[in-house]
Amino acid sequence: MGSAKTELQLELPLAGAAAAAPGGQFSLQFEEPALPFRLRRSSRDTVAFAVDEQGLKVRAPRGLSLSQIEQALRSRSKAISEKLAGRRSLGVTIQRWHDGVRFPYLGRMIALRLEADGHEAALRGDELLLPLPPEADDRQIRDRAHAWLQAEAKRVLGSRVDACARRLGLMPPPWQLSFAAGSWGAVDEECRLRLAWRLIHLSPAEIDGVVAKQLSRLPRQTGMSDLWTNVELPA
Repeated sequence: MGSAKTELQLELPLAGAAAAAPGGQFSLQFEEPALPFRLRRSSRDTVAFAVDEQGLKVRAPRGLSLSQIEQALRSRSKAISEKLAGRRSLGVTIQRWHDGVRFPYLGRMIALRLEADGHEAALRGDELLLPLPPEADDRQIRDRAHAWLQAEAKRVLGSRVDACARRLGLMPPPWQLSFAAGSWGAVDEECRLRLAWRLIHLSPAEIDGVVAKQLSRLPRQTGMSDLWTNVELPA
């Protein structure tokens, strides 16, 4: 008879292993918001992770302790955070733009409302008001919503680049919005950051993680601070 494969539900960050709860559930205390993940033991020699529609899935050797698994995941925390953020953003697929449609903005859901007598797009609470008549079609609404989101991305990302650079002891580098699909960001041949406008869907913490990763790719000879060897990039 073959042994059944089971997945345990755990949470990171860890502050020491907790006793197993009924049903094979673990709760591991963190000083930061917990990161839930499913753990499956296997015969492989290394820890591997994947992100699917249910979140983070981890495969680890049968003999590896929870603290060793934690250490392995922490060493790859930036890659994990980016994959989780990517999965959430890739899930933003709006089939039809219309009055009342909801989508994420800075990590929270907002609703789109058409306002025929409005003069400009405006965010009020959790509603984005667009100056369009009720008969506006899908393309008109999408174009107006994207224009507002892209303007917000330029404003928000600019402030996050400045803040992250200062936190790392660097001069803020030049940057621009990217409209390329499939990439959060890049550094071009002129040492400028290129950041995807769709980052505006993510939370500020997730945006900072992407910005910090791109800042770490800048060559030191561009006049950036020599503090690279002394700072720890935020996750």
